[in-house]
Amino acid sequence: MNFGPKIREIRISKGYSQKAIYQDIISKSYAIEFEKGKHSIATTLLIEILDRLSMDIDEFLFIDKGYLLNDYSAYIYKLSKYSNTHDLKSLYELLKKYADKTRVIDQLRFAEIRCRIQAIENFNRTGRFDGSATIEEDRETIQNYLVEIETWTLREIQFFGNTIEFLDFEQHFPLFRNLSKSFPLYVEYDKGREIFCAMLVNVITQAIRHGYFDYAEVLIYQLHLLSSDYKEFFHRLLTKYFDNILSLKRNNRDDQAIENCKIILDLLIELGHSSIVGELKALSTDVVVSK
Repeated sequence: MNFGPKIREIRISKGYSQKAIYQDIISKSYAIEFEKGKHSIATTLLIEILDRLSMDIDEFLFIDKGYLLNDYSAYIYKLSKYSNTHDLKSLYELLKKYADKTRVIDQLRFAEIRCRIQAIENFNRTGRFDGSATIEEDRETIQNYLVEIETWTLREIQFFGNTIEFLDFEQHFPLFRNLSKSFPLYVEYDKGREIFCAMLVNVITQAIRHGYFDYAEVLIYQLHLLSSDYKEFFHRLLTKYFDNILSLKRNNRDDQAIENCKIILDLLIELGHSSIVGELKALSTDVVVSK
């Protein structure tokens, strides 16, 4: 794909000359032809050019698509939005898009969406999130894919985090050990840190539900380390909530922990996250805070 015309458009709109952008990267003659769409360019050189335009490649690709998300980003945005608000109607509409598709990625998305729908429907009926309420075929599709992947990148890590509740919990340990080696590599990468934080929230939730409190405590500490910046405020807040839930699981008479949980839940409700509050309360079915 040739990005020259879009680069030219951005360069002119910012008031840069060709010399300012291309000098020592590509020749003047090549730059002229590149901006006309007659030459392509290596990714490494494109990144250098974008740096001079004060842009990273993700933003450029977003602009080049007419300020539209790519297929994967659009899928994740919709899935997260509809799932977090328990919007079953929209989830069913999203599910239709991937019905009868043959690509592996489409089959995975279909299984993920259908599992999410059934988990929410089960929660609405019982007040509990139970991955076993989903179709076994979908759970096997998800688990088999994750087991067969040898090297995980962020998309697999995000998929694992989004579907952890549908896996056999004991089976996820070797998967988690594999991906946890990547933690240090993504500490300084905003997008990676965000994905790891979200994944840890879901793994911690499952660890608490299954009574693995010592394991949950280790994961909470990892989430604490990753959510140190103000941009991870939401995950930092959940870290505090998990800390207090663990205290209550171990000592149901911890009045301060009960009060702390109520403060956090009230804040989330005030911020418009009542569906998430319902899921968090489901963690405390045997302690006072859920009453």
